[in-house]
Amino acid sequence: MMKSLIITLALISIVYQGYSQDNYSHQFSSAPETVRYEIVQSDYGARYTLKIDKYSGKVFQLVSTDDGDLLWESILVLDNTKPDESTWDKVNFQLFTSGLGPRFTFLLNVNTGTTWQLMEDTESKVLFFSPLKGNP
Repeated sequence: MMKSLIITLALISIVYQGYSQDNYSHQFSSAPETVRYEIVQSDYGARYTLKIDKYSGKVFQLVSTDDGDLLWESILVLDNTKPDESTWDKVNFQLFTSGLGPRFTFLLNVNTGTTWQLMEDTESKVLFFSPLKGNP
């Protein structure tokens, strides 16, 4: 009797853990490596919802228009002197955002290692990517 009660309680615990994990609310999805576009959002709010074209390296910010609609606005990526070794039909860029803050959001050229950091113009509050010092 005691043995069956322990087994029953153990099974209920396992089922409950599995059920609670299935109801977890995800903040972002993990797209397969071969897809061209991906949406990434920082834990610091909707302002940092970004879409990346992983083939071209173009990054867009989700913004709200005056009439309340949403649209993708391009984020400027400042030039870098390193030649681009991108291939037009494959993934060349990756976007990384850290839970430490928006300034720890990076755009990476996976072919060259060149990295840009997300910055904000202090006057206009416009976001842009600036090349990191010490790029390869």
